[in-house]
Amino acid sequence: MSGLRLFGVAAAEGGSSVPLPDGVQLVPFRDLAAVVAEAPFTPATPEENGLDAHLAVVAGISSRRPVLPAPVGVVFQGPEVMLRWLELHYVALSEGLAFIEGRVEARVHMRHREPHVLEESQGDLAAVASESFRQLRRFAVAALPVKASHDADELLSGAFLVEEDRWQTFADAVSEEEARQGILHLEMTGPWPPFDFVRMQFGG
Repeated sequence: MSGLRLFGVAAAEGGSSVPLPDGVQLVPFRDLAAVVAEAPFTPATPEENGLDAHLAVVAGISSRRPVLPAPVGVVFQGPEVMLRWLELHYVALSEGLAFIEGRVEARVHMRHREPHVLEESQGDLAAVASESFRQLRRFAVAALPVKASHDADELLSGAFLVEEDRWQTFADAVSEEEARQGILHLEMTGPWPPFDFVRMQFGG
């Protein structure tokens, strides 16, 4: 049985005319558009959900128009179900698009400069990382800690929502914070679509 895989919800107008990836289409609803592709309407394993493909589609769309990224693996039973969902959540989706327009996500990973530090030092280092997080928060619209990777040396990872025209200002702040602390290595990645600042509801 075929369904529609949701990549995100974008502004229906205002984007460039660059072609969409093969198989991806915009389904309009008022001034919104669902970014979708046909997919089997069956339970999928994480490997089948196609994380890399999902990220590539969302990143491509977000380079041309605001987009609210959907969680990986969301598949609607058909267009009627998807359009009912868009209608039900229209106000929240519109407000979400307005909030993230002109803003991108940065990820900052904090580690000790010397790997494999003594276990008894971890608490003090975590406090230093938390202080760096608070300092960087001043240069972002919003910020939140995110789940650390499997890297045992990683002390803290943060997601920061940054104005696009202040990206370099934020990058400079990361470099300055690393120099100020001295004992931490701060790795910044991005810009990314604002995955960590979007929470879609699929009930109801």
